[in-house]
Amino acid sequence: MYSIADLQTFVAAAKCAGITAAARQLGISSATASHRVTKLEGVLNVTLFHRNSRTFKLTDEGQMFLERVDVILDELQQAELEVGSGSAKLRGHLRMTLSPWILSRFLLPVLGPFRTEHPDLSIEFLAVDRFVPLVEEAQDCAIRVGQLADSALVAQKLCDNHRIICASPRLLDVVGVPETVDDLQDSPWVCLPWQTQFPVNDAKGRKRNVSVARSLAVSNSDMLTVGAVEGLGLAVKSRMAVREELEAGSLVEVLPGSLHGPEAPIWFVSPKESRAGRKTRAILQIARQAFRR
Repeated sequence: MYSIADLQTFVAAAKCAGITAAARQLGISSATASHRVTKLEGVLNVTLFHRNSRTFKLTDEGQMFLERVDVILDELQQAELEVGSGSAKLRGHLRMTLSPWILSRFLLPVLGPFRTEHPDLSIEFLAVDRFVPLVEEAQDCAIRVGQLADSALVAQKLCDNHRIICASPRLLDVVGVPETVDDLQDSPWVCLPWQTQFPVNDAKGRKRNVSVARSLAVSNSDMLTVGAVEGLGLAVKSRMAVREELEAGSLVEVLPGSLHGPEAPIWFVSPKESRAGRKTRAILQIARQAFRR
């Protein structure tokens, strides 16, 4: 029969993508961690990981087992707390994906007291602007910007937000202020790699797509802001992402109201299986605090 320690080791190995990293997180030897996972596979009579010298990845059965076991372990810890046999501190590992600007401008500034309160909880942020499928990439939760389409997730709105076109006043002094959406095509742009055109409203309020010539492409949203501030081109940004720059005057909005469908609310999302997870609930409260500031 397997033990709770075996299950904890399996979850750690899955989230750390390796036996050695899991052992380090749990404070045990790699041999012990490997033995626990092998024993668990033997009892279940199933292969939980594809592993060789180059690959360590959950099998389909392993992924299914992880989704159930992770929640069960979290609930077990909560039950221990409720009967008074444990401490209120969180333990283990939490993986979260979000845009770089949300991490740098909102979450990290409020994370200090939470880390002090829960020193045994390690947090891994995947800060990227691409869409990250939570289950496939073993993420516990995410903060996403824009309209949601994945009904398999539990979503809670953190705040409203809109996208705008913005530019540095220095750039506009040189190239001129765009007065119509047609002028946007002749302006220099700083873009993320996949941004080649934007939906706008024409003079009659009808939707059309404007293709732009990217004078500079950058890999993440924080660098997009820097490029715009430095006068390297116009950029489409979430208003909340450049709030400080707008207030300081280092960026100004261009053609207000010209973007079609600018609404881009900010959501906290998690897989349905992790609805009751204590770690997920705790980081949700931190996210709410961050966006109330």
